[in-house]
Amino acid sequence: MRLKKVVFLPNWVGDFLMAFASLDCAFEKEPFLLFGYPKLFELIKGKYQRDFWIEKGSWGSSLWRLFRSSAVEAVLLPNSFSSALMATLAGMKTIGLDTDARGFLLNRRLRVDKTLHQAEIYRRILEESGLKVPERLTGWLYLGERDVEWARGFIKSLGWKERGFAALHVGASKPQRCWPVESFAEVARRLIGAGVPVAVVGGASEAEDAEVIGEGLPDNMFVNVAKLNLSLGKLAAFISLAKLFVGNDSGPLHIAAASGVDCVGIYGTSIPEKTGPVLAKGVRFVPVSSRYPCAPCRERFFEECDPVNGKPPCIAAIGVEDVWQAVEALL
Repeated sequence: MRLKKVVFLPNWVGDFLMAFASLDCAFEKEPFLLFGYPKLFELIKGKYQRDFWIEKGSWGSSLWRLFRSSAVEAVLLPNSFSSALMATLAGMKTIGLDTDARGFLLNRRLRVDKTLHQAEIYRRILEESGLKVPERLTGWLYLGERDVEWARGFIKSLGWKERGFAALHVGASKPQRCWPVESFAEVARRLIGAGVPVAVVGGASEAEDAEVIGEGLPDNMFVNVAKLNLSLGKLAAFISLAKLFVGNDSGPLHIAAASGVDCVGIYGTSIPEKTGPVLAKGVRFVPVSSRYPCAPCRERFFEECDPVNGKPPCIAAIGVEDVWQAVEALL
């Protein structure tokens, strides 16, 4: 079958997984091309071949790859002007939301209720493009065998059991969105007190905060995975083998939910009704939110609200007891 469509993917891990809940089912009915950052492919390489993935890079290399793909229609999931411009320059017809002053670049302009869950917005864009997508979305993740084997070996080296530890993620795309590290540290102490080992996951930028959480904790009950600076595939494989995940509204939360791990999500500036993860079958998800009336906000931090101990008031209002109550419900 000659491929005619290329789907421009969101850049963020969480958004990619919210879109993939529709893409996975649609692909089985009608193959198409995917255009996105190489690291995102690590989350689905257990099922998909690279033949269907166009790697996003510099403008020049991306345009050349898109042009060579022979795709004739670009389905734009990102809202950006740049995605529409790139598809147009590559000679494609475009379909996407009429946002970011890019309407003149779109062959088909779509309008969707912005209050819908983001995964539902992606579903409707794909449906309008002619792809057959499911009415009920389920989270999916297809990790590579080598990444899963590494994760299992690493857990064994710690003396831990698969599905026997908690993964905590203290980071987010913007530091102001993060629940305080000291609060995470108290949750970690309580988990260990309940006999549940704790791993702090993330990237190198979160390694220092992970060390703060680990201060005074037993070496055999705590590990700083963030300092390993793992590839996204290995990080996802490790998270997928946890018993419980606790974290901010960020990519690792979506990874955990899509891989079958029970989750506690912490929401301040965002709301779970808009950006909560798409759950794999059987996953229990407990969101904790301060429910400020201004959420979800534009995140123009401290221009429209005053900080409380360096955090937006909606984040500062979430206490340890709020999160711990959610954790206990899943233990």
